Order: sequence, then structure tokens, then C-alpha cells
Amino acid sequence: MKQLFPKVLAAVFAGSLLCSCASTTPGSKCVPSPQTPKIKVGLYIDKGASGCGVFHLASLIAHSPEAELVTLMAQDIRDGKLKGLDVLVMPGGGSTTQCLTIGLDHHDKIKNFIRQGGGYVGTCAGMFNVLQIPRRLHLLPFNRYAGAGGSTSSVTIDISEQGAKVLGIKPGRRVVRYSGGPVAYPVNDPKLEGKGFSLATFKSGVAKNPKHVDKFIGSVAAVYGTFGKGKVIATSFHPEYEEVNHDIMLGCFYAVSGVKMTPVYPKKNFRPVRVGVLATGLNGHGPIRTMIDLERHPDIDVHYIMMTEINKGMLRHLDFLVMPQADRAVVKKYMTMPYSKKVLTEFMNNGGIILAGGHSAEAVPNHKNAKKLPAKVDFKKYILGK
Repeated sequence: MKQLFPKVLAAVFAGSLLCSCASTTPGSKCVPSPQTPKIKVGLYIDKGASGCGVFHLASLIAHSPEAELVTLMAQDIRDGKLKGLDVLVMPGGGSTTQCLTIGLDHHDKIKNFIRQGGGYVGTCAGMFNVLQIPRRLHLLPFNRYAGAGGSTSSVTIDISEQGAKVLGIKPGRRVVRYSGGPVAYPVNDPKLEGKGFSLATFKSGVAKNPKHVDKFIGSVAAVYGTFGKGKVIATSFHPEYEEVNHDIMLGCFYAVSGVKMTPVYPKKNFRPVRVGVLATGLNGHGPIRTMIDLERHPDIDVHYIMMTEINKGMLRHLDFLVMPQADRAVVKKYMTMPYSKKVLTEFMNNGGIILAGGHSAEAVPNHKNAKKLPAKVDFKKYILGK
């Protein structure tokens, strides 16, 4: 990982320079620089990064005073914009899509970033990228049982004593969200560049194919290790989703950076407006900016939902459903389903308001409570009526 000690020295030195400037400018005030600089955390948000986990990760980073969130498209990585970052985060979604979107001939940009001291954090698809699988990054000595993954569910894991030490948390059993992550096992090959070990194992399984259940239980659920001068950590499950497991997620950042992030969320006023943000098909800088902007307002309570969840009663407790600009193909696939139109219409008939921007507006049923807006729009003014 990149050493923060030189940054601290630089900050202290800059502070001393600022304090010496008062004698040259009458009436000027000396404001010392922060003694502990922020770590810069790059979050991949392009194709292959999908689901609510992307937003939960962005939220944890953006609300941590110790960190600065930098959103990354594939072109940013190809253009060398990993330089200057401390940590790269690859979220859940589709690992094949992530790696192909970045480009196989550009994977060395990520690997060199880590070799030179950068940190890598991955969840679900982000752990697939770490493994010894064709067209992936090949960072640590682990592979996966092909076809042994399962569907979205809650599973039990066991965090080892060694894993707990790395994460800075207590060892033992946890119930976590799982959604098709790799069912991994260690590879004994001394020729591999990356070195690592298991942090946690699965103690229950949700394999789609019954013959793979025995492979699921006892397999590796989280990995940690070194690649060059950098550190790599990844989880097959999603600790970013639920607050009860945020200590695991924050422990991942701590493991690769040495910095303990402590998110501080804004206090909400009495009875804030309940706003759901549809996370299906979103990528790009805009939706992340929208999410953080909404989260920071004291009169808005934000919830993230997927299109597949809206028919499960997710909308009944909301005042607004925000549908930011999304990928047109995903919009067409998910939002034109008969049940989707039915549920959205019922939501609006019961007084709910839908705010849809860009391509997302194409799938919203015509209704007096449906506002079809441009791709770039300030949703706050419609939510708060200002």
C-alpha cells in the first residue's frame, strides 16, 4: 500500500509554512493544514458495476471524513487516473463485464497500481477479479469452483482469528448477504506473484445445483494478501449492504490502507421525506452525485432498491421513487415487464410520486404523479418543492 507517513510530513510542513505567512499580510489569519490527510478511494462505477452495493459503497466512502471519494469510469483507468489514488474499489455486478469494459490490455494499469503500493478492495464480482480465472486480474492464489455459486440469500460465514486481526474486528459467526459471489479455494503455486490467505469461510450454502452444496460449505468467503508492494482484500459476500456488517466493510479499507474510516451521516429532521432510489442499470458519475446529494439533506431519507424488488412491497413506505438516468438496454429489459408497470401505477395511484430522468423516463407509465425529467436534473427541488 502507499505509505501515508510521507503525506503526514508534507501536511505538517505545509502547515508550518502557512503559519509563517501572517507577518507578510496584515490582518491575515493562519489556518494550519490537516495533520492527517485523507486517503483517496477510487470506486469503479462503469459497466459491470451494478446493484445497490455500488451506492452503499459510495455512501460509506463519501461520508467518511478520513476519505475522499473518486468515481472511476473504465476510460479513467485506461487514461492512467489511478495515479494519485490510495485504494481502488471494484464492487459487485458482473466481473467479466468489468474486466472486458476496462480492456484486457489495460489490466496492467490496475496491477501496476497495486504493485507500486496501492490497495485493492473487492466485493462479489470484485472478488472474482482477484482469482486465477481467465480474463481476470489474477491478484491472489485462489480459484473458484465453476458453477457452484448461488442466488441472492443470507448465508453464515465464520471469520477466523487471523481474519479478524486483519479486519480489526472480532472473530466468529456472521450472517451476511450473498448474491452469486465466487465459491473459492486456495491454489498452491509458488510461481504466482500474489501471496495471500483466507479470512473467512462459508458455513452455509445456497448453491443452485445441489451437487455443489458440499463445495460451498467450508469454501473461502474472503481473501487477503499482497501483490508487489500493495495489499488486496476481497469478499464473496456483500458487507456493504447492511449496517450490522459495515464493520467488515470498513475493516477491508483498514486492511489495505491502514486508515480506520468512520462514516458520519447527517442527522435527519423529524419525519423526513422517504425517497427510494432505483439502482438497476445505473452507471456513471451522475447517479452517484445524485445519491450523495440526496443523502446529505436533513429532510430526505434515502433507500436503495433494485427493479426486481419493487414488486415485494418496497414502494409502500416511500413518498417518492427517484429513477436517475440509466442504461437504455437495462431500462427496456426490466422496466417494461408487466408487473413493473402494474406496481409503479399502484404506487402512484396511492399518492406516490415518480421522478424519472433521461432514459428511465421512457419506461414510466403516463400518470399525473409521474414527472419525466431530463437526464441532468436536481431531484431535490422536486422532492422538497423548492
